[in-house]
Amino acid sequence: MVAPAPVKRALPWLVLACAACSQNGSYVPVDAGSDVPEEASFPTPLPSFMPAAEIFVDGLAHDDVYANCRQPGYCRHNENTDMINWNGATWMVHRSAISQQLGPNSALHIYKSTDHGKTFAQQVQIDAQNDRDIRDPAFFIVGTQLYLKVLERFPNAAARDTGVDSITVVKTSSDGVHWSDGQTVAPHQWSFWRVKQNAGVYYSAAYQDGDLQVVLYTSTDGLSWTAGPQIYGVSADTPLETELTFMPGGKLLALVRMDGTDAELLGDSGRLRTKICWADPPYAAFSCPAEFEGQRLDGPVSFFWQGRLFVVARKHLQGTGKKRTSLFEILGDFNGGALTIQEWGELPSAGDTSYAGVAQVDPTHVVVSWYSGDLAADRPWILGMFDATNIWLGSFDMSRL
Repeated sequence: MVAPAPVKRALPWLVLACAACSQNGSYVPVDAGSDVPEEASFPTPLPSFMPAAEIFVDGLAHDDVYANCRQPGYCRHNENTDMINWNGATWMVHRSAISQQLGPNSALHIYKSTDHGKTFAQQVQIDAQNDRDIRDPAFFIVGTQLYLKVLERFPNAAARDTGVDSITVVKTSSDGVHWSDGQTVAPHQWSFWRVKQNAGVYYSAAYQDGDLQVVLYTSTDGLSWTAGPQIYGVSADTPLETELTFMPGGKLLALVRMDGTDAELLGDSGRLRTKICWADPPYAAFSCPAEFEGQRLDGPVSFFWQGRLFVVARKHLQGTGKKRTSLFEILGDFNGGALTIQEWGELPSAGDTSYAGVAQVDPTHVVVSWYSGDLAADRPWILGMFDATNIWLGSFDMSRL
């Protein structure tokens, strides 16, 4: 664990927007409502609900495939973000490595903002241990402590998270700077997605190595977890990252990413689907009566704003091999009835992208983090996984939705 001198980076999120990026990773800031400069190359216009977006960590500036990511500093492939409000500040985390591939040459970087997400200062770097990769960090709060869930895996390039011996580890901190070594909280070969709290109980959807099934785990302290009911178990659908959302009426919604058959794994052909599963208190059984057809929500993060349910996730531009990060809204009956999904717009994104974090910082603004490859290159996802990628910060003006 490395605690560097804080590096502050500013995000003028109420004023500027990154409307375009050049090949070398530099950006051209413009007013959110203005025209994109003619010399700029940009896959999609900045959506009207985003007053700002810019690169926070420039992976292209650290494009060294031989770098030691466990030394202080950044590596070329930056990804897997999350955010939370805790102890009067906004916190962010992301992974830094050589590529998306599993490997011990990887680390997590944790930041703190005390001005509602306008600037972030790095607090600590947490390195991968021994011969395991570290990835997919997600914050949650237990009492007065900040907790961090991470996944540790052995390197393996097989499909469907096969042969990686996943371990879900939870680290704890009282100040966001000094962290425990971590505690394994589930059997080997089970990967937690995000942790959600409801009525004093903590919940996470865990998927089994091989992407065989998704099961609900629960805890009363964030460290001792118990396996519960199966959320979804059709292994032929390749179920994995599952976002849990507690509804105002008490029901629990589980949105299950399904990568499908071998031909569908990359999301470039065949079906795009997200399974919709429900459970009633005390969440002892799930039913999965429907799915979103045409949208596979990879790496989803959900949040409520004024009773409306939004999700940031990766979407698939079939036939091109390309991906984007987009903001969606879930509409319909939040008491277990029919749901529909509406896309509001794409965030600046290309290549390997998504795995967002969100934190509401005032009544109408949400700060958002995500990662993306070079916008001008706009490479297919399967190539982007090996490219340099950047951490982006932006904001949503929810009053525009």
